[in-house]
Amino acid sequence: MKCPYCQNNLKQLDYKGVKIDECGNCNGKWFDKDELRKAKDSTDDDLRWLDFDLFDEKEHKYNASPSKGKCPQCFSSMISLTYMDSKVVIDKCNKCQGVWLDNKEFEKIIKYLENIVVSQPASEYVKDVAKEFEEIFKGPENRISEIKDFLAIMKLYQLRLSVENPWTIKLSQSIDRYWPIR
Repeated sequence: MKCPYCQNNLKQLDYKGVKIDECGNCNGKWFDKDELRKAKDSTDDDLRWLDFDLFDEKEHKYNASPSKGKCPQCFSSMISLTYMDSKVVIDKCNKCQGVWLDNKEFEKIIKYLENIVVSQPASEYVKDVAKEFEEIFKGPENRISEIKDFLAIMKLYQLRLSVENPWTIKLSQSIDRYWPIR
C-alpha cells in the first residue's frame, strides 16, 4: 500500500495493540475497518464508550467533502470530514471503511474525547448510560465489548455524580458501613 499523499510505501506496525500501516515520510496512519475503534479502546478504557462510528450516516457526527487522496487499500476516492466538533479533519473510504489520519490526528481526537469525559455533566452521562445499556443487546460490537463500554460509562457517571453531589459519597459510605450482607 502507498500513502495517499506522499505515495511512499506504508509499513505495518503495532499501534496501541492494533496492526496498522504508517507512512515513514509523513507519519500518516491507515486504519483498516474497525481498527480505529480498537486503537481508541486500547488507549484509554474511559473513552471506550465514545464511539468512532464514522460510517453511520444517521448520527450526523461530521461534515464531509471530497478528499484529495485515494484510499491506499482499494484506490477509491475518499471523503474528508471533521470529526464531531473536534476540528480534526480525517479521511475515510466508504468502500472498504478504512480511515486515514495525518500525523498526530489520532492524539488530537483522543484529547478531544478526554475533554468530553471531564466536562460532561452527570445529566448527560445518564443518557449515555441508557444508550450503552441498550447497546449490550443491540449494539454494533460484540456483547463483551458492549458490556465493557457500559461498565466504563457507569464508572464515569458515578465519579461525575460524586463530584457534582459530594453528599452522595457520605451516603454511600454510610450504607456500606451499616449494610448487613457482606
